[in-house]
Amino acid sequence: MIFFKTKQDKGIELLNNGRYDDAIKVFSDLVSKNPQNPSLLYYLAEGYYKKNFLIEAKENLIECIRQSPSQEIINNITKITNFKKISSDRYYNSCLNFSSDGKKIIYVSRRRDTNGDGYINYLDNGCVYVVGIEGKDEKLIVEDKYHNSDCSFSSDGKYALYLSRRRDTNGDGKINAKDSAAIYIYDLEKNDERLLVSEKLFCRKPTFSPDNKSVIFCSWRRIGGNSGIYSINIKTNVISEVVSDKFENTAPAISNDGQYILYSSWQKDTNGDGKIDFRDASSIYLTDIMNRTTEEITKDMYDNSFPSFSPDDRYAMYLSKRRDTNNDGKVDSLDFNGIYITDLMSKKTEEIVSDNSYNKYPIFTEDGDSVVFLGSTRRNKNIRNIELKDVYQNKAIYIINIKNKKIETLVNNIFFSSSSPRVSKTGKLAYLSWKKHTRRGIFVRDIYNLPGLSELEEIIKENL
Repeated sequence: MIFFKTKQDKGIELLNNGRYDDAIKVFSDLVSKNPQNPSLLYYLAEGYYKKNFLIEAKENLIECIRQSPSQEIINNITKITNFKKISSDRYYNSCLNFSSDGKKIIYVSRRRDTNGDGYINYLDNGCVYVVGIEGKDEKLIVEDKYHNSDCSFSSDGKYALYLSRRRDTNGDGKINAKDSAAIYIYDLEKNDERLLVSEKLFCRKPTFSPDNKSVIFCSWRRIGGNSGIYSINIKTNVISEVVSDKFENTAPAISNDGQYILYSSWQKDTNGDGKIDFRDASSIYLTDIMNRTTEEITKDMYDNSFPSFSPDDRYAMYLSKRRDTNNDGKVDSLDFNGIYITDLMSKKTEEIVSDNSYNKYPIFTEDGDSVVFLGSTRRNKNIRNIELKDVYQNKAIYIINIKNKKIETLVNNIFFSSSSPRVSKTGKLAYLSWKKHTRRGIFVRDIYNLPGLSELEEIIKENL
């Protein structure tokens, strides 16, 4: 049986083979004969976009959405345009987090070459801003004469919390990420900032307790010592030890009822070099904050990191390196993480996302049924004896249903790379994204629905 390709099929093949001029000719001819066909208009726009003819791409995409395109075509359009931009990709943005009601985002934005090296990037100092998820009413919280990071909201949305490096603590003549950070709290209603924990305690990873009465943070309190986990009462400034600094501890996550914390800890010499440090495998531990009892959730035969609680506090989710995925004969930081959950009652552990591909930043959706995560292009099977370069690929953002393991793409990686996904309680996804010759913009989409046609037209006009 002989199959004949349609002219549209031939045009798509030309696009896929990089013959953009020829594809544009094919689709221009087809559109001239079928000017109301949204599929043809989309492929013509894609050809122009790949040639970097953005005006022509924009014109054809706008005409495409005026012809009532299908959901498939709308999804394809977002691969070109990305989603709603709420902070420009002219800036180098980072450290984004939603407010509890999902209406605002707090983030750090680097907008000037503060270190004088001729570039605007992660080495510069950034301001702390708060903005609505529609990209309006941006408010400056902290200026970029300091190095600011790790910002978040209190659960009632009244306060902002962040790390700020304001003194040259290492004596190199400049203030940057290499200096020790203090923890500050900012009253968003009174526009009043207060020092909460001095930089003398070498603070990291601050986060509000669910009742907003205290802040949990990591701290090196002894020179040459390990990082313990502490709690400071916001009213009294009394600091209490939660996890001893006998071992190195990091990435604390507080349960939604405020009773427990999950964290990573290096407590055994797993690589046999005679010392315990970050080169060893880390386990996930669960500590009862009030009773100071602790149990190990994972085994340090694997390297486990970045734990979090499910919305109902029943499950712990974390990254785990369990195989030599890059085929170099060892399991180490260069291997891929799988995403796992452990039932904190039954202690049963389940792999949610395979380590066949690069994975990072897993987050539960509010209903606890799915997990959003960052990753490279998905593979269905393990590839052996081939060097995998996923770390250097553009990253997409995915969502997986925990029960049926169905994976869907939320943000594609054909034309963009993304990072740092955050999920709101109202079903929104915020993330950093960029393409060649841009910095890190902040974008927002609805997790479960594609944009409507009027919103999509605004996205096309704004992003192209």
